[in-house]
Amino acid sequence: MAYRVLDLRPDTALLNPQFDGYRLRLLYRGGEGEQDAVRSYPLPTSSVVEPQHLATNALLTYSEVYSRVHFNHMFVGPRPGTIIYIDRERHVHLAEIRKRDPPRITRMFQIPPSATTHALSGYHGAHAIGKDTVLVFDGVVSVYVLQHAPNDELEQWTATGVFEVGPGSIAAGPPAETSERRSMYYIVGAHLTTVEGRPVIQLHACYRTYKETEYAVTTASVAGQYADLAVPPSARQRSAPVFCIQAIQVDAPQLPNKLPGFAGPSSATLNIPVVAASVVHTLHSHAIPVYCEYFGHEQYVLGVRGGIALDDTELMAQPPAGGTPPITAATAMHVEPDPYYWMQSASDVTVCINLPEVVQANQIICELARSSLSLRFVESDKCAARYTFECRQLCDHIIADESVWTLENGRLLTLYLQKQHEGARWASVFRGDDGVLETMDPSDFAVIRERLEKYTASELETGTASAPLMQPYVDQDSGGDLEQLDESSDTPVMFSVRSWRTGQAAASSVAGSPDWLCPAFPRAPQHWPTCTLLPVCLKFDVDGVVFGFDASADTAQPPAADGPPTHANVCARHAGTFSALSYIQAGKREKRFMYVDSDLTVAVLAETQRRVYIYHQITQPDATLAVQNVVDLGGAGDDAEILGIQLVSRALVVLHKRSLSVINLDLC
Repeated sequence: MAYRVLDLRPDTALLNPQFDGYRLRLLYRGGEGEQDAVRSYPLPTSSVVEPQHLATNALLTYSEVYSRVHFNHMFVGPRPGTIIYIDRERHVHLAEIRKRDPPRITRMFQIPPSATTHALSGYHGAHAIGKDTVLVFDGVVSVYVLQHAPNDELEQWTATGVFEVGPGSIAAGPPAETSERRSMYYIVGAHLTTVEGRPVIQLHACYRTYKETEYAVTTASVAGQYADLAVPPSARQRSAPVFCIQAIQVDAPQLPNKLPGFAGPSSATLNIPVVAASVVHTLHSHAIPVYCEYFGHEQYVLGVRGGIALDDTELMAQPPAGGTPPITAATAMHVEPDPYYWMQSASDVTVCINLPEVVQANQIICELARSSLSLRFVESDKCAARYTFECRQLCDHIIADESVWTLENGRLLTLYLQKQHEGARWASVFRGDDGVLETMDPSDFAVIRERLEKYTASELETGTASAPLMQPYVDQDSGGDLEQLDESSDTPVMFSVRSWRTGQAAASSVAGSPDWLCPAFPRAPQHWPTCTLLPVCLKFDVDGVVFGFDASADTAQPPAADGPPTHANVCARHAGTFSALSYIQAGKREKRFMYVDSDLTVAVLAETQRRVYIYHQITQPDATLAVQNVVDLGGAGDDAEILGIQLVSRALVVLHKRSLSVINLDLC
């Protein structure tokens, strides 16, 4: 299958430039015999929810801290109308949310204590992969398969199998000096499918590891800083943290004919069968994936901040006789970078060009005219070959006398073009779309400048050395200032469609695509063909644009009896827009959770304590106003903290330490 670009360009027909904002609507207060829009129910006294804290000397990367601070401790249940939470005694609870009555809470399982005493545990997690099957992760290495007898009204669950995803340990204190070190595991996605007539569990686990990376230091100014080192600066080695993503496949255990009774606290002593787990392929990334969805048993879509690379050693060793050579990581993930980055305001357009070699200002001949741009380079073959423009027609007219260009560090050429028609929005820099998407987030340009100043010209020219893949370690898991954590995550999320068998990419988004904003609320497991991939919400200017992933109709083969079409081209589709959502969320300093509804009816933002904001979709495509609700959940002391949130059958369920709050969206 030919490699494709995953097109994430918004459909301008789904944008609303006339939108003015959200108007506040008060919540419904029921009269006598009626219910309020917000209800609160205490949890059983024995099921207090209290996330485990790490030791103060545990060193984590920003990506890990961000993941822990925004970790949702409430999980979607196996059936519509249900959620799962895990209390501090490791009891797994299933709660059925009911419209008029209190939630019906059933204890499903107690996670056995981990045998790995030297490890710092991650958070417990639950993944409903079928209406009768739930995976429970102990936060360290073990994943338990819980199953439920069909048509059992007693909600009796049992562990029918357990498997391990890896060592999953992180030592307290600084990491040891070894070539590859592992840390706590994260389960980023899982689902239940059928392969050759047998049930199979496919999941992705992620952990931090280290790779020895060589950094070239050749300029005199930088090399002088390391003059006292015994190792020559030109061949320095450093240990760079990266994240290893494992695709794991497990044969689903069979449900016994008769389920044993619930064992309560003594469930750790149950003789749970061990099932074999095999690693199908391995990827390496810059951060923990933020999106992982499966398209049948053949393909999946992965979203990772900064992109990912496939291990060459995990690919097929030999090509078919007479066939083409196997695809390597370099060729599988190669996407030609955009020739420039650009953004615009109401009055100007800014174009940044990252030159392939260092030049002086007197080597650049740049002529800015009312409707065109000419750019030439003297005595720089690399720049001239790629960036020579002769009277290239601009998208719209500019004020030439007020437009300028600058050169920074000999590598970053920036054009500041003053619009003649202020307020007119440019669809592209040049007349005739050249496929270069507008980069809407100004922080992207700050990143470019920072990298140009930090790394030497030789590194940028050869491309053999790379920047450290992770930001420095931090020593708390509380997260501190949530706004600072959000601002540190300024690298765009790259989406790729990959083969489950090999991990090779069939399609990928490119630099300049809209950046990550938030995921959609997960849904209760469904069966093909009704199941579709969860959409994502991305930043585009001030808006939140929602993209879905679908199989193109002209490439999808007929579905098999046990699953979706295979070997289909998965494409991105702009499904809808939440106007001004990107702008609004940027002003919320204490935001902890943010989701959109898969049906595009609401967007929800929850702060760390008490407050939840609900933004409703506009009622007409050209409407200038939409409705918002501000919900103060109250609560006192530690019960005011919001630990998790899920959307269940038009009810927004919020998890606190000792209670559940239920917000009826039909009354908002």
